[in-house]
Amino acid sequence: MEEAGSPLPSSESVAHGEEGEDDGTLPCTEDVICKTEQITKNIQELLRAAQETKHESFLPCSEKICVAVKEMAALFPKRPSSDTVRGSLYLLTSSASRLHGECQKAAEHNPCPSDIQLVTQQVIQCAYDIAKAAKQLVTVTTKENNN
Repeated sequence: MEEAGSPLPSSESVAHGEEGEDDGTLPCTEDVICKTEQITKNIQELLRAAQETKHESFLPCSEKICVAVKEMAALFPKRPSSDTVRGSLYLLTSSASRLHGECQKAAEHNPCPSDIQLVTQQVIQCAYDIAKAAKQLVTVTTKENNN
């Protein structure tokens, strides 16, 4: 899962401190808000596709969301010391992964209407969880950076 053209060499992307050590450093609030806005914009595009029953748009939309989620997660240390940050990052990344899987189901075959309805419900739930996690990360960074 190596990212080509990543602006930082992998050694610099690891938070200062030794491997295995928790890190309390948080990114600046503006960066987190910027990534959250990107995620939100992509989720809105996905929800529009769901409303218009454009299931063929699910996968490209989910790929954009996954990229934005990875970029947001990369702002944070590898091992955050805050349980809240750890939990929110887990919800964010696991929901993005689930979303991508559900969108692949919608794209792979022509499911019957009840199947596609279930997939659409799952897609919407994943999108909600991603938005919720992003909001939690904005809240915690705002609170911590203002202390």
